[in-house]
Amino acid sequence: MGTNKCYRITPHQIAWSNTSVDGVPERELFVSDAVRLWQAQPQASTQWPAAAGTLYLLTAGTMAFADGEVLEQGDLYWCNSENEYFTAGPSGANIYCIAPAEDIGREIPSQQIVSANLPWQNFDDPAGRPTQPVQVLLEGSLAVLRTRFDPDYIAGEHWHDFDTLYFITD
Repeated sequence: MGTNKCYRITPHQIAWSNTSVDGVPERELFVSDAVRLWQAQPQASTQWPAAAGTLYLLTAGTMAFADGEVLEQGDLYWCNSENEYFTAGPSGANIYCIAPAEDIGREIPSQQIVSANLPWQNFDDPAGRPTQPVQVLLEGSLAVLRTRFDPDYIAGEHWHDFDTLYFITD
């Protein structure tokens, strides 16, 4: 990243680590000078610490906070404070954890992002290429967008002026 490289990461081809936090299975997916990406699978009722400066994408199960807030499948959580903990729901959870470089996202307060509550909007490409609707989930030095593609839509060759991660979830 930052050197015009593209990587395709296929999590199911990467082994789980035996050296995880609090016995929660984890696997390192990618590390660069811009970001660390790993996956975690806390089992039912497991309490797990949230790391400051980390974006969490929940892809299965539920995770609850001490105050009763609950993350559900498809929700995100930007953690920007210390001493926060999740507790996995009755079926456990699957979480992608994205920790950008230290100077990215620090101005954004911790927050739960429920994509179902956010409007879809047109995305206008400055180069005039066809696009699909997006939801703006997080804005600042760390930006997160969600999109959906119509059947047979092709996102042609393109580039970004910033490091970009894509998560294909369905």
